[in-house]
Amino acid sequence: MKSWCLEALVRSAKFYTEEVVRACLEQLSVARKWENRKTAVNLVVNLKGAIDKFGMSQFVFEGLENKLHDECSREVRKSVAKAISELGLYQKMLSVVIRKLDDINEDVRAQGVMSISVLGIKGKSLLNQLLDILELDSSIFVRIQVMRAVKELRMRDRRVVRLLRERARGTGPMCLEAQYALYSLTGETE
Repeated sequence: MKSWCLEALVRSAKFYTEEVVRACLEQLSVARKWENRKTAVNLVVNLKGAIDKFGMSQFVFEGLENKLHDECSREVRKSVAKAISELGLYQKMLSVVIRKLDDINEDVRAQGVMSISVLGIKGKSLLNQLLDILELDSSIFVRIQVMRAVKELRMRDRRVVRLLRERARGTGPMCLEAQYALYSLTGETE
């Protein structure tokens, strides 16, 4: 269904059905233009009453959770984070994302770190967990995602800066990412 058709159904005609909710989530996952995906997220928020009425909150939750980490557009990811909050799914999402950080699979851990960054989650216990991952995780990909999350969340804790300085002294992709994060947070260049 075309983006403008869905928008007309939801905003103008106030046509709130299960099929429209499904069509919005389908547009969110398959639309080629980021503007159309962002519009789909905003329409899902407008359909909050229909989502509750038809018992589709888990279905919507899964669709939005996937887009937190599997979306190329920063604008769409930020809209998804805002929608999660507006739909009252933030606490549920928080527990899912935190659980992902302890998963055995490195891809799932990386998804959790990316989701933390998009949701803007900060906190002392989370900072400690991210520092442990940065220091001890076996996956370079996950450690790079932690560096990006720290940079995105503007975490200027002295322990973060110290670890980034240590990583910036080496070679390879992790060193380069640590240098980017360190420069972003402190203006330092190694």
